[in-house]
Amino acid sequence: IEYLTSVRDKKKPFFLVVSMNPPHSPYRTLDDCMESDYNLYKDIPLSQLLVRPNVNPDLKKRQENAPFYFASVTGVDREFGRILAALKEMGLDKNTIVVFSSDHGETLASHVEDAKNSPYVEAMNVPFLIRYPEKLKPHVSNLLLSTPDVMPTLLSLAGLKKSIPATVEGTDLSNEFTAMKLSSKAPKAVLYIKNSDGKKNAEGKFISYFPMARGVKTDRYTLAITIDKKTKQLKEVLLFDDLKDPYQMNNLSVEKNRELFKSLCSQLPALLKNANDPWYKEKILSDIIPY
Repeated sequence: IEYLTSVRDKKKPFFLVVSMNPPHSPYRTLDDCMESDYNLYKDIPLSQLLVRPNVNPDLKKRQENAPFYFASVTGVDREFGRILAALKEMGLDKNTIVVFSSDHGETLASHVEDAKNSPYVEAMNVPFLIRYPEKLKPHVSNLLLSTPDVMPTLLSLAGLKKSIPATVEGTDLSNEFTAMKLSSKAPKAVLYIKNSDGKKNAEGKFISYFPMARGVKTDRYTLAITIDKKTKQLKEVLLFDDLKDPYQMNNLSVEKNRELFKSLCSQLPALLKNANDPWYKEKILSDIIPY
């Protein structure tokens, strides 16, 4: 806010990134949030804070983190509101593109303990709110937006379409943002990626990553394919119908859903090629992925 009100050169456009650490695990003490925010949730039963049917009862400690997590979210809401208020006070709210997003979601006690790189909707479906009154009308979109698409899309919305690098891996989806409904050119699927630690150097530090899992997310389905670290052969498949099973509690059998599995796998090569991904370069699992 100090940057907006006094530090910046008011004769020039500005670009500001605010990276808020909370909410970020571990959520265990008042060091992670303001006590006044924590007091809003501390006496609410966990059953009322964690209402999803896919809560894993074995993750008791993660359940107990919920009041601290929601307290952190409340703090972020307040501070983000201060930024919006400062923009309005300075008369910059109409022609400033404001984006609220996250790098990944939080499963808390749903499914798994670690949300990072998880294919479950609680982790993958991150918030993406964008406000630009001069060009965007308020609406909710079902656009499948992937992280690499954010930069070229924002550049285009800011009038810098010609400055988008030719080497960018993402797609300019600004036309999908300005329209009230999706066009036929809107993405039909986005790429899911999970990497793990790879090779170490002589000092024992990791110098590469291992491409552990790849998959696709469509408007209805989630597919995540994991390979063995030693053999690079198929290890696990997660396949969910997110329409019929929004909490992903039923991992569909590949054998019983062979055509669906093949259809989703057929969308992988183009996505992997566009990302210059090692799965494409090494043709990993070429027996099931039609490169």
